[in-house]
Amino acid sequence: MTKLLQLYKDMPVYEKDTAKALIKGLRLQLLQLQFQVAKQDKPVILVIAGDDRAGRHETINTLMGWLDPRFIRVNAYGPAEKLDEQKPFFWRYWRDIPAGGHIGIYMRAWTSTSVVQYLNDDISGKKLKRRLAYIRQFEKSLHDDGALVVKIWLHLSKDAHQERVDEIRDTSFFDPKDELALKNFDKAIETIDHVLCETHSKDTPWHVISGEDPTSRNIHAGQTILQAMQKWLARAPVAVAAAEEYEAPPPADPNLLDSIDLSPEINKEEYDSSLKKYREQLHQLMDQAHEQGQAVVCVFEGVDAAGKGGAIRRVASAIDAGIYRIVPVAKPTDEEYAHHYLWRFWRHIPANGMMTIFDRSWYGRVLVERVEELATPEQWMRAYDEINDFEEQLTIHGIIVVKFWLHIDQDEQMARFKAREITPHKMHKITDEDYRNREKWPQYREAIHDMLEKTSSKKAPWTIIPAQDKKYARVEVVKTLVKALKEAL
Repeated sequence: MTKLLQLYKDMPVYEKDTAKALIKGLRLQLLQLQFQVAKQDKPVILVIAGDDRAGRHETINTLMGWLDPRFIRVNAYGPAEKLDEQKPFFWRYWRDIPAGGHIGIYMRAWTSTSVVQYLNDDISGKKLKRRLAYIRQFEKSLHDDGALVVKIWLHLSKDAHQERVDEIRDTSFFDPKDELALKNFDKAIETIDHVLCETHSKDTPWHVISGEDPTSRNIHAGQTILQAMQKWLARAPVAVAAAEEYEAPPPADPNLLDSIDLSPEINKEEYDSSLKKYREQLHQLMDQAHEQGQAVVCVFEGVDAAGKGGAIRRVASAIDAGIYRIVPVAKPTDEEYAHHYLWRFWRHIPANGMMTIFDRSWYGRVLVERVEELATPEQWMRAYDEINDFEEQLTIHGIIVVKFWLHIDQDEQMARFKAREITPHKMHKITDEDYRNREKWPQYREAIHDMLEKTSSKKAPWTIIPAQDKKYARVEVVKTLVKALKEAL
């Protein structure tokens, strides 16, 4: 046993009178802090995990009795072997991230499930290693965004496990898996120890607590949460300090946008025949993808008036309406703003055999939020790694990710703005904000360059579409999607 799991041995066991007094004060302090948490714009995430299965339930039930349960959500997931595999592993955990000011308790979460899946041979050692990297990035993203992440591992010795199994053998709490776990105790502890060490960090550490005395266990868990919340509530505004210290890098030279040839165009006859051909292929390929359980994510980004909407319509109308969904991305709602910025996108990840089309996307973090200073430099600079990790998880799950950047020059953009102002069915598309964005064209150029350079990967590359000619752009979009599906299927 390594140092991390040995920590539980150093914890005191409290006598009845001492425990009673400690619990009385602890409950009051936790309740007072809970009301302070409710005033924060970031959440508290409590992970109650461990090899003490019954102890996990008992500890959470105790915490719910000490705190005000109206403002806490307990996220309990089914057995590892019964997890829905229609979507990427972390989808369910991102979906359940609490909003700012709320507390979320996770039982049988990402770490416990990964341990069980490995011990059951559901994932290989190689996959476990990759999973642990994703866990570190997931928890880092939550912490960096301002959330408090408290991780508690409830541990029992082998003898204590045997006693616990004997105690509950004839009760409704007994699970045959407890006996199986006892038989494989040494191997399990070795794996647990490895996983805890690999996911233990300064910002999101593991707190190992002995489950051998239930009352003392509950007190130690409560004290751990109390101390973490006290420290978190007294935290310094790190993001603001980082923004003040930030110095803008020199403009990229050359800029990737300068290398885009905007001259390609096609005539109407070629447009009609090519579009018809590729749309028919797209229809057939998406039917095949649906039958095979192949999910697809399409991301459409581009400068204002580049023709994203028209391209999306040509894609969507070629596919059975029952197997795709279009997600238009606008300014975050109050609920979305109260969560990590990736939360609203994880929620829309398609199930196997389905397609999600994002009309703008998570790239707003490194584009409009960067340029308009809606995100601090620290936030948008770390977003490149967060986005790459997000997209890697999608592709590792088997999702096809196709990303389009539609580009036009400033003169063409102005011409389209003017046309929108006098075209009845397009007037709703033009706003004062479009003209304000034009004034920041140089800043957007730098942001676009950095985005294309830092987030194009082998499995999720950017496809830059010259969109000066709308007809050419629409054909290229459908053709690119057809090619991606053919390669995957």
